[in-house]
Amino acid sequence: MNTMRKTLTMAAVVASMGLLAACSKSDEPAAPPAAPVPSTAPTPAPVPPATQEPSTTPQSSQDSSSQTDKPTLEEQIKQSGEDAKTKAEELGDKMGEAATDARDAIKKGAEKADGAIQGAVGSGTDSSK
Repeated sequence: MNTMRKTLTMAAVVASMGLLAACSKSDEPAAPPAAPVPSTAPTPAPVPPATQEPSTTPQSSQDSSSQTDKPTLEEQIKQSGEDAKTKAEELGDKMGEAATDARDAIKKGAEKADGAIQGAVGSGTDSSK
């Protein structure tokens, strides 16, 4: 029973996440453009690298340090995966609680109906008329 509950919970989580993904209006980048068409024009000759002045060296180190401050694509994907996992676990817990509450409500309703039936049968009244 517990395995079935987990399976159904995960199926519901996957379905709701799929629906959420399909309905979201995210700012996803457009598909990359098709491969560039080869040009018939001759390509320009490569430019030899210019000698660097000492004043440009600190800028290069600043550029590289600013690039290391930005998270890489792999880190962003990993963080997004962890966030999705956390949200799915929270949603799974809420769905489990809701299922338990529904079972309890059904059980209470069945007990009340059984009590009413037993009371009607036990008192000898005929309620079919």
